[in-house]
Amino acid sequence: MILALNSRTLTPKQLAAELKDVAPATLYHHLNLLTDAGVTQVVEERLVRGTLREKVYTLAEAPDLLNPDEIAHASKDELQQCFLTFVSKIIGDHARYLDLKEGSYYTDAGYHQNVVYLSDEEFVQFSQEINAALLPWLKQEPAPGRRRHLLTTILIPELESERPENDENHPISIS
Repeated sequence: MILALNSRTLTPKQLAAELKDVAPATLYHHLNLLTDAGVTQVVEERLVRGTLREKVYTLAEAPDLLNPDEIAHASKDELQQCFLTFVSKIIGDHARYLDLKEGSYYTDAGYHQNVVYLSDEEFVQFSQEINAALLPWLKQEPAPGRRRHLLTTILIPELESERPENDENHPISIS
């Protein structure tokens, strides 16, 4: 559903036509779950035969950035909803990329996950240096010869209890 709704608006009937292997009851159930979680949203309601309302869905918009005050006052559920929406957009962007590339995947894109061991002080320095390195590039305006690229970063501290016993700092990477 996430892939089908990315950058599109569809009714449940249109979704069902694209997701032929999903039973209608399952489709409606999952669509309601995604809407309740804030991943999808209703953007329009249409009258059908004068009485029945047909809903039109799309992926919910993910905020580009939560400010510190919003983060400080957000509940765990609100933060999870925001992250789900954000990740759903990334999934849709990736699917669109794959659809457009037709066989030459990852010649100009990729994704990586690397383990970095840092103290709290080192993490602050690391973040500042990354921001300083990116800032000039993020300020560039569209111009002839330039095309848009998406840079996505996610930093999540790993909990000590989650670390594998024989952690050899193996990155997850496709590029």
